[in-house]
Amino acid sequence: MTPDLPDTPARMPYADEPDPAPQPRRFYRLRAPHVDKASVPVTVRVTPDADLYIAVGSGRRRMYLTPAEAWALWRCLSEAVASTGEPPEWIRVHIAPTNR
Repeated sequence: MTPDLPDTPARMPYADEPDPAPQPRRFYRLRAPHVDKASVPVTVRVTPDADLYIAVGSGRRRMYLTPAEAWALWRCLSEAVASTGEPPEWIRVHIAPTNR
């Protein structure tokens, strides 16, 4: 017997509802603690009708991803990171998008 699935997929905790109005590009930022340094910046830029831009470590490591690639990366990365143990407390924050 297959359990009934909801008609709509569940939203991730802390996820903002998609905004139907077109906006300028948005940035999502979080600083990750580092052993030798104070922290490492992680930034994702979302531009309407363009690929997502991801930068880690002040832009030294960066790449463009299509939305489909970003979803696939998120899924693989979330499973891989979850296998390393419980998430740290510093990650349990809401990230509000900024325009700059």
